[in-house]
Amino acid sequence: MNQNKVNCDQALAFITLILDGETSAVIDISQDFNSEFGESLTIHFQECSPCESEMAHEREVLNTLKKYMTNECCEQAPEELQQRLHEQTELLAAQMAAQAGFAGLNLGGLPGVSTQVTTTYSRTEITIDGETHVEIETSHEIRHDF
Repeated sequence: MNQNKVNCDQALAFITLILDGETSAVIDISQDFNSEFGESLTIHFQECSPCESEMAHEREVLNTLKKYMTNECCEQAPEELQQRLHEQTELLAAQMAAQAGFAGLNLGGLPGVSTQVTTTYSRTEITIDGETHVEIETSHEIRHDF
């Protein structure tokens, strides 16, 4: 029996972080976290259908964005900007862990933990006849991969 239960709010706070690691459909978080928290989180997603459903929805959104943006954004951010974003991401990950009730969890010292910055640009495509209108919205994401 899992004595360190993770509630839905705590689990949902980590969905984006988990998916950013580009994990497969079957997530084995416990190996990445190498902790009781990781095991509790894995069990929660296996047992809680609303959280599992939200994970599937977020995965679908991420895959759709990747599909549309794969060949669209080829610019590289300046090194100084990348460094600042990396520092902000580390701070954000620590704040998210604290808000989820896991302030003592040292995520940065674990193998496989990295920082990823994803930038997408807004783009609208309209066919010549005006019949088809495709819009991709801007999103700037700073994520901590597990």
